[in-house]
Amino acid sequence: MKTACVLFDLDGTLIDTNDLVLESLKYTIKTHLGAEIEDARLYKYFGQPLVNIMADLNAAMAEQMVDTYRRYNALKHDDLVKLFPQVPETLEELKNRGIHTAVVTSKMKGMAVRGLEKFNLREYFDACIAFEDTERHKPDPEPILKALEVIGLNARGREIVMVGDSPYDIMCASNAGVTSVAVEWSIHPREVLEAQNPDFWLPEFSRLLEYL
Repeated sequence: MKTACVLFDLDGTLIDTNDLVLESLKYTIKTHLGAEIEDARLYKYFGQPLVNIMADLNAAMAEQMVDTYRRYNALKHDDLVKLFPQVPETLEELKNRGIHTAVVTSKMKGMAVRGLEKFNLREYFDACIAFEDTERHKPDPEPILKALEVIGLNARGREIVMVGDSPYDIMCASNAGVTSVAVEWSIHPREVLEAQNPDFWLPEFSRLLEYL
């Protein structure tokens, strides 16, 4: 079946924000809770909406922690974020093939767009669905459905591909009934992603073109 649209998570999939997210989480936790948490215990939060993360860490202080995280993250963003290999070339080829593309992320739109613009990626996408664009978030299918609505696609099922690095991306794809692709450069342990039964594994970004 011909691929009509490829949807991408942003952090950990297109751009490498792992160091940025870890540093921002640690700073926030240290500032408000006076605690230090090892990296491995924080990985489970990667891919979740920020408000959910802070509510899980400390419900009573969640609002203040969200604000601290966002301020620190914005300050450090441009110094710590990196681009994963082969991303621009692959997106250019998708564009040449006439395949629609969109970003589907759980972060706020301002920071999502900032990351795309830093690496001149925004021009490749027909839509950017961020936290404030939907009432429900990954793993709920609403973000994927919203992206298709914005693009104006009637295509469904296997004609749509969702590429991501977190179990929430894979669950979102499964719940929406579309093809799921898990990237092998994810910070999440492989067994965590395997538990969600992705349809394909992506060892490097350009290999995506072989699946479409």
